[in-house]
Amino acid sequence: MLAFAEALERGAYAGALARTLGHVWEHTLGRAVVRRLTWPSHVRVVAVGGATLGGSGKTPLAMACAAELAARGASVALVGHGYRATPRRARVVHAGDRLDEVGDEALLAAGALGPAGVRVVIAPKRSDAIALAARIADVLVLDGVAQTAPVRASLALLAVDAAEPWGRAVALPPGGDLRAPVSSLVDACDMVVAVGDELQPPALSWAHHARTTFDGVRWRGELLGWDELARLRVGFFSAMARPERVVRALGRRGVRVQAVVRASDHGPFAPALLERIRRAELDDVDLWLATPKCALHVAHAGHLARERVSIGMVSSTCVLPSALLARLDRAFRRQ
Repeated sequence: MLAFAEALERGAYAGALARTLGHVWEHTLGRAVVRRLTWPSHVRVVAVGGATLGGSGKTPLAMACAAELAARGASVALVGHGYRATPRRARVVHAGDRLDEVGDEALLAAGALGPAGVRVVIAPKRSDAIALAARIADVLVLDGVAQTAPVRASLALLAVDAAEPWGRAVALPPGGDLRAPVSSLVDACDMVVAVGDELQPPALSWAHHARTTFDGVRWRGELLGWDELARLRVGFFSAMARPERVVRALGRRGVRVQAVVRASDHGPFAPALLERIRRAELDDVDLWLATPKCALHVAHAGHLARERVSIGMVSSTCVLPSALLARLDRAFRRQ
């Protein structure tokens, strides 16, 4: 699965067969940009979808919107999804829950948003999660839904990567990793938000830019600065769709990543990883880094803990653009 995902990212599949299968994708899964979901009439909804099959920045964008709405006094619930997890019922996620029961993104969101009063809800079915969330909050942020029907979301956002908004290949599977035709994605949403830390203008000059700021690396209770990190041999643990985005961001700050140990998006790390570390990377790396989401999988992989691999946490923040803040204020201002 990891090799197939990487091939989709590179656009490795081409030719008549790939184009034919791309048309099949467009007329089946590619039509699922608009999800048929319902909620009580008093509830307002922010839908946050991603342009590609992972790596668009939709979850950081959804979490930032939920935190902003809560700060403005709204009662907010984030409706997540239990990727590679087995939630048995609709439930509120807590920071101490098991990774394999609730999934990495829901667990990460619960830990980050809990102090702000935002509750994270998942279920085997999205409709069940929405039903529970609507009983405990007045504003729902849907992570992974671009648009809804028959009632449209109060605000629908499309998250795209600032450097490669439509994926590297700009094609539907298997020619690329674009979720649906670009026109369908753009028509469904109210605002396109380019997520990334690139200093140059985003690839879509007309899109609004949610800037990702990297503060440093937290390690053993300290925040390591970029100058200090630049002197170390650094490795990176990845259980994400686009690890190269973080590697590029570190490189722009003078940190050169010597090795990347990659699991599939949302993990898990395979047991064979232990032998790989013992054989090579452990001797070549001074400090291993991971994003908060990836670090959850490192902690879950007991064989890594037994090997005493020290992990530094890459600290970042998604800063919402002023235009989006204004839309949130207009759409969700308390009456």
